[in-house]
Amino acid sequence: MFRTGLIAATLMTASLTAVPASAEPAYDPSAIYHFSGRQCPDNSLCIYKDIEFNGGGVSFERGDSLPNLNNVRMNDMMSSWSNDSGVTCYWYPHADYQGTAHDMRNRFRVNLPGNENDTASSIRC
Repeated sequence: MFRTGLIAATLMTASLTAVPASAEPAYDPSAIYHFSGRQCPDNSLCIYKDIEFNGGGVSFERGDSLPNLNNVRMNDMMSSWSNDSGVTCYWYPHADYQGTAHDMRNRFRVNLPGNENDTASSIRC
C-alpha cells in the first residue's frame, strides 16, 4: 500500500511540474508607440514624462501589457497620464505588475501626486 501511494504521489507531482504555467504575452515593441509633446494617439492610454500631459511618452491600446517600462525607456518616469482606451488600465510601482495596482480609469486625465510621481514600472491595460 505504501509503495502504491508513493508511486501515485510521485506521478502526480511529476505531471504537475511538467505542465507549463500560462505566461504573460511576450513584449511586442511594435505595439508600443512613442510620441513627443502632447501627441497622444486616439483611443489610447498615454503616459507622459512631465506633468500637465507634456514631455512625450508612450501609448498603449486596450489589451496591451508591459511588465517592465524599462523596455521602452519609461521606468520610473511617468508624471501624468490620460486614458481614452475604452477600458480601465493599471500601473504598478514595480516590474512584473508587483506592488499596489493603481487604476487609470477611462476618460480620466491625472497628474500624479508627489509620492507617486516617477514610480511606475509596469502597465496593464
